[in-house]
Parts: sequence; structure tokens; C-alpha cells
Amino acid sequence: MTNKAKQLITDFKQNGWQTSNLYERLFKLTSNSGDTFYFAAEFLKIFDENVTIFNDILSYVDKSQFADLINLALDILKRQKNENAESVIEYASLQFPELLHSNLEYIFDLKPNTSTYYADYPWRNLANDKIQTFKAKFISSETNITDKQKLFRCLLETRNLETINFAYDYALNNQLFDIENIEEYLVAHLELVGYTKRNGKIENYCQNIVRHFRFNNNYFSNDRPIHLSKKQHPTWNLETDETKYKFGGILEDDDNNPFIHLVTFDKIPYGLKISGLSSLTLGIHIRELNECGAVFYQHDNFGKPSKIGEIKDIEICLDLPIKETEISFAETPNRWAFQNWGSSNSRENLFRLGGEPTWIQSAEVLVCPISNEKMDFLMQLDTDLPDIENGEVYFGSGGICYVFWCDKTKVSGFIMQCT
Repeated sequence: MTNKAKQLITDFKQNGWQTSNLYERLFKLTSNSGDTFYFAAEFLKIFDENVTIFNDILSYVDKSQFADLINLALDILKRQKNENAESVIEYASLQFPELLHSNLEYIFDLKPNTSTYYADYPWRNLANDKIQTFKAKFISSETNITDKQKLFRCLLETRNLETINFAYDYALNNQLFDIENIEEYLVAHLELVGYTKRNGKIENYCQNIVRHFRFNNNYFSNDRPIHLSKKQHPTWNLETDETKYKFGGILEDDDNNPFIHLVTFDKIPYGLKISGLSSLTLGIHIRELNECGAVFYQHDNFGKPSKIGEIKDIEICLDLPIKETEISFAETPNRWAFQNWGSSNSRENLFRLGGEPTWIQSAEVLVCPISNEKMDFLMQLDTDLPDIENGEVYFGSGGICYVFWCDKTKVSGFIMQCT
């Protein structure tokens, strides 16, 4: 059963990236769970230095086998530094955080992935009964300041509102961080985990549902390497419902700053925090977004958008409208409810409706220009969309467009992040 996996490891050990048909052979292994796990486990034992093919195979390891992989990774990390073992913890904290929860006290002391932005991810969605240990450690006089600061971030990752309020209040009242504007600093941390402050209260700014966009099979270019194909990763192949929505095209043509159509919801998807409208059209002046920053639109009683503020002259960006198609939505499995832009490494489908944003930089929750309140996150679009001339639409240098919604004023807002 594992002969192909054994041979691929042997060949990679001898030839590295010069191994013939490396990714084709790797992905063939994923049709068999035994081969997949064998490759991941043996690779972990043999190689200390991380390579992307190891990260790639982790998306195909079954949950039960991922638990065994975690135990192996922790056993290795007890003895020595190993980048692949740390990657197991990183990807488990995204895909199966619950598998790490019985080892959190050890992980806290071990501190894998220290100094990375995902070092505290293992605490995601921790159950309330297991939170108490870390709350006690957080406020203990015996805990040093560095560990207290880490525990603050860990407690936020639980996404438990009572715990988040507890950690926020303690950090504020005890000046946990030596920052001049500590409230602003703490809110920035809240917004990384899907919460913000509105009218003095900590609230979730995300939708209650998580869906992935599903595009027609021939929509994206087929000339990408197999590991970057928008057909390979499991998130590109989720089962969708039958409802179709118009995507792409033009709302208002303009040689300098065209108003580009994103998507029209003829019927508002169930579960979105959108009231009082039977339909909604989202559009954007993408050249203005890329050149000037955030843009906002007021929607009428029919859900049609019109820009708030003047339409600006564009000097640099020449982005074309998105190629028209129809899209559908797939209910997102728990495994892919959390995604990270860096960890996805251009492999995963980051076109998402609802859930939490996959921020590239620090969180930037938009403020509605009419209500002056923090808006709700609605959806995000990744880069590389085909344009009307078969080129590619980029957000910045190749980032993500984040869409926000204020239900009180029926305003949509758009912001872009890239590296």
C-alpha cells in the first residue's frame, strides 16, 4: 500500500526539488489515506527543515490520523527543533484545533512557532471548562509579564465572549501592555479574532454562516502548475447547493474608473445579517480601491448601489472588469472554517461568504461613513480572478478584497490588503 509513498520520500531525499513529477506523484498519494499518512509521518521523522510539499500533504490527512501526527510532532519537539513538527501544530490549529486542546498546557510551555502570528492559534474555540486553567494562570501574580501577554492573546483565540471580556478588562485595568493608547491596541487584537467594540460593548462583527464560492470548472486558467491549480485543494471542490448568482461584469462603464459588478444576490443567502432587502447587488470601483483605498456605497430599496462621495480620477491603476460567470456557494466544513492567507500559500480557495476575514495584515474593520459604527464583515474575494480580456484581476499586488456591510444604513464598504 505504501510503496509509492516510500519511493517518493526516497527520491526526494536523493534529488530534492529535482525529483521527477514531484507534485503529480504527491497528489496521487492523496487518493489513499494510508499512503497520505505514511508520507506525512515518515517525512516528519526524516526531515527537520520545512518544505512546502510537507505543508501541502497536511490538507489531505484524515482527522483521526492527524491526531497521530500531532502526537508524533509533539514527541519530536520534546527532543529537538523541527520545522515540520511546528508546521503540524500550525495546520492542526487551523484545521482541527480541538485535537490540540488536551495538550495546551504542554504547548504553552513548549511554545512552538514562537514569534509567529499563528503561535496562539491552538487555543481557537477552546471549551469553557478548559479555559479556566488559563484564566487562572493569566491573573496569577506568579506569571511573568511576557507569559501574561501571551495568555491574553490565547484567551482571545478561544472566541468565547465572556472570556474575551475578562481578558480585555484585565489587560486594560492592569496596563498589561506598555502602550500609550492601550484601548486602541486591545481593540486591534479583538478584531483579529472576529470581535470589535461598538457603543462600548465587545461584539462579533462576522456573519453567522461560512460559505465558499464555487466557480465553473473552466472559469480560471488551466495553465497553472498542479499544486497551484484552482481545482486541486479540497476547498475548491466542496459540494454546492443549486442556487446560482451572477458574478462579474460591469455596472457602469467608464474609461477612467469603471463601476465593476461583483455579485448579485437575487435572494439574500439565508443566515446573512442583511434585513429589509429582497435582493442585493455589490459593485466596486476597483481601480479606485487599488489606488486610493476604501470605497463605500449606499444601497437603495432594491439593493442597488451608488457610490458615496465623488468618483475619483485614476492615474495609475488600469484594472479591467471581472469576467462574467455564475457562482454558487458551498457550506464550509468545520475543517476549513478558519483559513490563513500565509498558510494557504496560494493553494486554498479563499473566496468566502461570511465567517471571519483571512487578514493579510492587521485587521481593518471598516467604519460606516453614515452611522459612524463599525461594520459587519460580509465576504472576501481573493486575487487572480480572470478579467474580460483573459488577463487577471489583482487586488493590490495580489491580495484580498474585504467586503463589509452596515445593515442600519444599507451601506457596503470595501478595503484591500496585500503584501
